[in-house]
Amino acid sequence: HSWTLLLDMYELTGTDDAKEPNESNCSVPENKGILTTGASVCGVSIIVCLIPIILVFSLKLHRQFTYRVALYQVVAALLFVLALLLDTIFALKMGSNSHLFQSPCKFAAFLIQFFLWLKFLFVSLIVVHLFMFAIVYKNIRRFEIIYVCSSVVISLVIASVPFMTNTYGLAGSWCWITNWKNDCPTQVLVDGVIEQFSTMYGPGFLLLSIDSVVAIIIVLVLAARLCRRESSNMAGYQHNEALKQMVPLLAYPILFFFLFLPAFANRIYGATPHQPNTSLMFLAVFCIASWGWVAGMTLMVHIGILLWSRRRKFKRRGKYGATEEVDIYATMGAQSSSNPTSRTHFILPEES
Repeated sequence: HSWTLLLDMYELTGTDDAKEPNESNCSVPENKGILTTGASVCGVSIIVCLIPIILVFSLKLHRQFTYRVALYQVVAALLFVLALLLDTIFALKMGSNSHLFQSPCKFAAFLIQFFLWLKFLFVSLIVVHLFMFAIVYKNIRRFEIIYVCSSVVISLVIASVPFMTNTYGLAGSWCWITNWKNDCPTQVLVDGVIEQFSTMYGPGFLLLSIDSVVAIIIVLVLAARLCRRESSNMAGYQHNEALKQMVPLLAYPILFFFLFLPAFANRIYGATPHQPNTSLMFLAVFCIASWGWVAGMTLMVHIGILLWSRRRKFKRRGKYGATEEVDIYATMGAQSSSNPTSRTHFILPEES
């Protein structure tokens, strides 16, 4: 009888430890605070993304390849923050009725993975475009449709992998690839951690790192050319004028690399079996949700530079009596019209 009493006392004292695997990674107020923060930033990002998209089409900038490349970024960011907003809503509902919202949670996780990979690949498109134009003097516009379609297919294949392994679900505060057993941070699922880093964080960090390094190399090469005052002829002039409008694109890979780092650090921290860092989780969700408004603001600055450049050229034409419009987004090596004497200066063709 005394042994039975001792066992009963042991079970009573061990109740908290027995419940630990079923407890969430944070307290309920912290979870709601993290998700509310993400949803609020997503709302701001959606508004900021819509403004430059409307400007691009109203100014007919989508006809130019360079602005379409930037537009792909903003559209991918807009779709990503919309998916993230759905994710936060379903993650909040999972706490009250996990069985009812399990399928919507998995669908939102799939959308996040899909649009996130589109974002990665469109960042790489910017870097490839600038590298080929600024360093190799080649135009990759003819490969645009092939690259966009390939990016969609690659993103779709990668986002489908967790469906095949059945690992989409509640991952901490939001829906993604599950890496904790019973949502307990002290019980790490190795398979989930491996899948997180192999399908997103590892390749994403590698791609953004390479993109940022290449972007810095492009800046250094252009700065060196400027110091040596290369390309003083007309072909070099039109190339440099086009680059002035393209250089703002270099901000995308560098900005998104730094916005990616907090989420990357948070996942590394979460891969170890201990309680999560709530401050790091707040920072991670804030930076990820900020991808939208940062992309939108960058494109608005890009458009502002274009409008300022056009106004400056208009004043210059008025000063020197020129009457023709100059489109600096020109095809390399294009020729002027058959009657060059009727013009005051060389006119660049439409596209770059």
